[in-house]
Amino acid sequence: MAKKQRPSRMKIVTGIAGAMLLAIAFLWMIWLVQSRHGSISNGTAWTIPGFGAKITPEAESAQLLAAGITLGHADQQPTLSQQQALFLASQLEPEAAVKAKSVSARYVLLNYPAANTSAPHPNLNNVPVWMVWYQTIPLEPADAAVDPTPSPNSHHDLYVFLDANNGKELLSIWV
Repeated sequence: MAKKQRPSRMKIVTGIAGAMLLAIAFLWMIWLVQSRHGSISNGTAWTIPGFGAKITPEAESAQLLAAGITLGHADQQPTLSQQQALFLASQLEPEAAVKAKSVSARYVLLNYPAANTSAPHPNLNNVPVWMVWYQTIPLEPADAAVDPTPSPNSHHDLYVFLDANNGKELLSIWV
């Protein structure tokens, strides 16, 4: 009777490693599909790798509400991709793009009513936009000879709102 040959240790190790890689690839594919369809994190909030913290909705809402801006959930697909929006915003605000500690983009509906007829902006109601948020942009120290009082903040944020259909800048706000 012939003896069964045992697989070598190397074949076992490579088989296990291959199975693990396939499992990771499968989970990654599921994550990509889910995030694309809005099941994970609304599919709209992504942080650029290496740029730090994710959006905190509480801080975002308070800053925008103080400026009179509210956001809504956008269900339709934008014409502009998130990568295109980030690129356009970086072209419009290159200094903020370089100096910001964190950059994120969300596809939302923008509501920013014109309070009166002399408002510097049109009435924006449920306009689909890419909101690009440049976080923690360091402030340049003021010239003490001009203004001797130190600034209470060492940084600020910039929101850039781009039309999700054509990429045109609708609004930008420093907070």
